[in-house]
Amino acid sequence: MQDRMRYFGTDGIRGVYGEELTDGLAMLAGNALGRAADGGRVILGRDTRTSGENLARALAEGILAGGGCVTDLGVVTTPCVAFVTRMTGAAAGVMISASHNPPRYNGIKIFDGEGKKLSEEREREIETHIAGAKLCYAAVRGELLPPCGEKEEYIRAVCERTGSLKGLTVALDCALGAAGALAPEIFSRLGAKVHTFFSSPDGAHINEGCGALHPDVIAAQTVRTGADIGLCFDGDADRVIASDEKGGVTDGDKILCVLARDRLQKGALPFSAAVGTLHTNLGAEAAMNETGISLVRTDIGDHNVTRCMCENGYILGGEQSGHIIVGDFLPTGDGVFAGATLAAVVRSSGRPLSELADITLFPQSNADVVTEKKNAICADERLLAYVSAVRDMMGQSGRIMLRPSGTEPKIRIMAESKDAFLASFAARSIELFIRTTLLP
Repeated sequence: MQDRMRYFGTDGIRGVYGEELTDGLAMLAGNALGRAADGGRVILGRDTRTSGENLARALAEGILAGGGCVTDLGVVTTPCVAFVTRMTGAAAGVMISASHNPPRYNGIKIFDGEGKKLSEEREREIETHIAGAKLCYAAVRGELLPPCGEKEEYIRAVCERTGSLKGLTVALDCALGAAGALAPEIFSRLGAKVHTFFSSPDGAHINEGCGALHPDVIAAQTVRTGADIGLCFDGDADRVIASDEKGGVTDGDKILCVLARDRLQKGALPFSAAVGTLHTNLGAEAAMNETGISLVRTDIGDHNVTRCMCENGYILGGEQSGHIIVGDFLPTGDGVFAGATLAAVVRSSGRPLSELADITLFPQSNADVVTEKKNAICADERLLAYVSAVRDMMGQSGRIMLRPSGTEPKIRIMAESKDAFLASFAARSIELFIRTTLLP
């Protein structure tokens, strides 16, 4: 087994700006990409975080010094960067964003030329270059190339694939992030009546009290505005959580189920299967099974979902958190496109989202423990024995997930059962065991 990587987690490089993530680290990462590009182009984008401009500037300088060229799209969504990278035949794409994390965090997400997250092998090559702490200068410095309508091409592609949303009223929560630069324009062009919230580029408060981590906010606004559907994105808009017309929250599991059923009905779901993760709710899986759809589970992380889809020919996948991958459009999560596609299903079916997403989910209870020793604690034999005992107590009626977060210094605990009390008891007892036995 290879050692854990120092810089890359489950979704690129991430950390608190000025601490784990610095301009110097960004420059070295860019330098590695510039060398690999060998004169080719790297597409660059960022969300609205206050640290994003500095990191983008440093990363671009590293690319240029290494001999790569850079097209800086400015503030755009992560899927827009992935789309433009693939469309232009660029060597790579980079998004400066910490996704759903608080404003003090930032991150570096890197895509290959096909718009996919990097392979572990490529990540390790970049890690080695960063660890060397030395810039490499190409004989010919790269060029800074101006954007030439690439963002417009992405908007046009989303609109062409979605079709008309005329007659629908849509409420959008842009999380004070990158979605504010694209989502209102896209839904307006699609013909929907749009109510927009948290769309200003306020990077100092991105994700705070709004967006995909706070779906109750858009749920209330959906009811207040009389909208047919509400959609809330995270900071870089690679995920989406929906609200139905009654204010009910439709999470990623339910969205995946609705889209899979629609595709099956249209004969556009290869192998009658969708891809989820170990976290996908058992209730959502049961609902898909009832209509003849199989759920294929992967490890947690949208890059694992994408890999499974690409390797096996599946076309639809997603995570409970709202990463929805529609593989025949883009091999990465796209909250804006997935949200528009969900709205299109509402319109074409003539049924409200509350009816389409009427799925009984099993109660899940989640708990987090903040600790820098997340990996060591998750491997502790005392904890593993305790979790095994709790799992035995739950029997066949539930399951437990325990893992170190790939993006934050946290241990994440999830317990699921048909019995809500049992799920809550399991999650909280494991949390208490960690706090009282394994933490100082």
